[in-house]
Amino acid sequence: MEPEFFEFMPDTITIAPSDGTFTDRGQPNFGAAVSYACRIEPVKGEQIVRSASGEERKAAWRIYVGTTSALDPTGQLTLPAGFDPQTPPFFSVGRQADETASHHVEIYV
Repeated sequence: MEPEFFEFMPDTITIAPSDGTFTDRGQPNFGAAVSYACRIEPVKGEQIVRSASGEERKAAWRIYVGTTSALDPTGQLTLPAGFDPQTPPFFSVGRQADETASHHVEIYV
């Protein structure tokens, strides 16, 4: 990934992957969180996104993440301070490519 691309990523998010276990109240447990440089932008207009299960929803935020790694949408996403909610669920996540290969990941919440 080009160093210049990271100049446009002033924010940081963390994603804690699901560890596949649950609390005694049925809530998922998460592993160690990983931080990612990103750019968070409000979605303009009516941006409808579809989840992996086929559910459709209006997105509020688009997050450009400085990684080409696969991000697990069952993980716990934490946005920077000032966002409400600060830990929204992932709704849609996918790798974006340029003319050479995978370039970055986009998350819609």
